[in-house]
Amino acid sequence: MGGSIRLGTGANATAMRDQIVAYFEAHQKFVDSDALRILAAQSVPLAISQQVIDEAGPAHPFVTAEMVARIVAVSEASRTSEPARRSLGTSLLSLSMPGPEGPTSASVPEFSVVQLGFSAPPSTDEPLEAYTTLFASRYAALARLLRGRSTLPNLVPVAESNRARGSVSVIAMVRDVRTTVEKHHTIVRVEDDSGSIECFVPRDSPAGRTTFIPDEVVGLQLQVGEDKGRAPRVAGVERPDSSRGRTEHRSARASRVLFLSDLHVGSRSFLTGPWSELTEFLHGRGSAPDVAEQIRYVVVAGDLVDGIGIYPNQERDLALHDVFEQYEELGRRLRELPERLRIIVIPGNHDAVCPAEPQPGLSPDVVALLPPNVTSLSNPSTVALEGVVVSAYHGRSFDDLIPAIPGASYSRPTDVMKRMLQMRHLGPMYGGRTPLAPLARDGLVIDPAPDILVTGHSHTFGVDRSGGTLLLNASTWQSETEYQRMRNIEPVPARAAIVDLSTLGVSTLDFSEGRAVEAE
Repeated sequence: MGGSIRLGTGANATAMRDQIVAYFEAHQKFVDSDALRILAAQSVPLAISQQVIDEAGPAHPFVTAEMVARIVAVSEASRTSEPARRSLGTSLLSLSMPGPEGPTSASVPEFSVVQLGFSAPPSTDEPLEAYTTLFASRYAALARLLRGRSTLPNLVPVAESNRARGSVSVIAMVRDVRTTVEKHHTIVRVEDDSGSIECFVPRDSPAGRTTFIPDEVVGLQLQVGEDKGRAPRVAGVERPDSSRGRTEHRSARASRVLFLSDLHVGSRSFLTGPWSELTEFLHGRGSAPDVAEQIRYVVVAGDLVDGIGIYPNQERDLALHDVFEQYEELGRRLRELPERLRIIVIPGNHDAVCPAEPQPGLSPDVVALLPPNVTSLSNPSTVALEGVVVSAYHGRSFDDLIPAIPGASYSRPTDVMKRMLQMRHLGPMYGGRTPLAPLARDGLVIDPAPDILVTGHSHTFGVDRSGGTLLLNASTWQSETEYQRMRNIEPVPARAAIVDLSTLGVSTLDFSEGRAVEAE
């Protein structure tokens, strides 16, 4: 395959090697030349690199060819069989599809899966043990992004921080947060595998101006006094933050991707007219046919259908009352789009998969109802489109993060997405409205840092940038429902976000009034 995920020689190969080196540097690892050569030859080098980091742990700063070869051998042995390639729930694959000119090296638009959020469950039937494994995975993944920073000097385990004096640092998970009654200072309890400790955050200090999210992983600079009975004072807060140590990627050719979300096929409120206009546009029969011709990919960020029994009295809003009929209609709608497009879909909380996150991809029975140019992935998933790293997440955690972050709202979803990038996590809070699946690996960790992060769920629309990452909250294709009116949700429907992969420039077309017009 061509492109910049599986590369051979020349500038593309050099770019991939630089990307791999930067990835390991962000995790405080040094990769030797032989190991780098093996990684650059893989179809999914970043996924293999992450497995190498997981196996090496913090005690081994050097990555050798032997380590990489062992991981590659295991990965090859577990590669998903050919019949299951269209529905990817738990494995890492590299897939390609011929372009309109045929399967030549210059015309094959490359698509690779970098990381799937859904993974195998832990080997235990005990829920407490399973969730302990999940949170240990989260801590390990995010702590290694914080470890080694000059802003976290004198790093010690949490259990040892109270025995120190002066300035020390810890990397810990936030257990709970409370505010003092009289002076409104913050008391934050944090923990690692060695123990837990309460820390004092003065209201008027720089650390006091941040908001701590339960179950996020942070680095804290602490000032420990002589009095053992007093909580250490937080002098500084560090987060994993995706803007550090990342490499930006761009396609070598003029190629575009269309981002959609929340189709809600099967709902009486599905926007049939605007969808038909979108279809006409993609076939080059609308405005800007030159732009439509360059669109090679479509990413749909969940809630493909309206589902059954998702909210009270939903049956009043349904045009199709059988979920398989809804997916059959989804297949028909997607077949209206040009066959040349590679369509990548992930589920959302309305889809017929396990609601706990990360969610697996659609079942094979459902995938069989969709056209062959559709690839179903888990929620979330990270892919590479011609070398540009794209992370897609439906966005259910907005329901927990928006109440937790002062000033956040559904009308400004990209503000919440910025916080996700700072935490390097899509939805850390346990016990809220977003159920978490007790998997062996926390698939909601954002790693690697994406060039594009796309979400949906809010039924609004947003475009922003943060630390080199393009943020998109993709528009819904459902008009306002009675349930949304009751909850005071005002949708922003039928907006098509089109991204040029060579520049990451964004064009937005509004189909809500019929023919496409450029949105402001």
